[in-house]
Amino acid sequence: MSRARIRLDETDHRILSLLTQDADLQNKDLARRVGVAPSTCHMRVRRLEQNGYIVGYRAVVARSGLGARLEGWADIRFRHVTPELTREFSRLVEAAPEIVEAHRIAGRSDYVVRFCGGDMTAWNAFRERLDALGGDAETNFNLLVEAVK
Repeated sequence: MSRARIRLDETDHRILSLLTQDADLQNKDLARRVGVAPSTCHMRVRRLEQNGYIVGYRAVVARSGLGARLEGWADIRFRHVTPELTREFSRLVEAAPEIVEAHRIAGRSDYVVRFCGGDMTAWNAFRERLDALGGDAETNFNLLVEAVK
């Protein structure tokens, strides 16, 4: 949904901040923390959803919960990008459960993906599927050593 041009006030920003920290907050607890009535809070959250400021809710799963012993980010750059390659890449990452995030970016790389898999064999298998797309992909895998935040 596209973002409408509604004006967000301090209460809206506080709601967004609190939901970013804990999307599982019950409306009554969110309302109490923001300082509004539960009905007002519910109405504001729905308005934020309808106007595209809240685009979804998800669980943040520990990599161990995904069976992952290896986590990191890979920068991917294609030497030969076509619209068909872009569609095929999107299908590839959508079908790969070990790719938990994928973003198209501007800069030196075309995409950055977050990989959570069992080991380097899983990364290499993904890399082979990526190579099969064509486009002469160049990847740079950055291994997560420690999460600091």
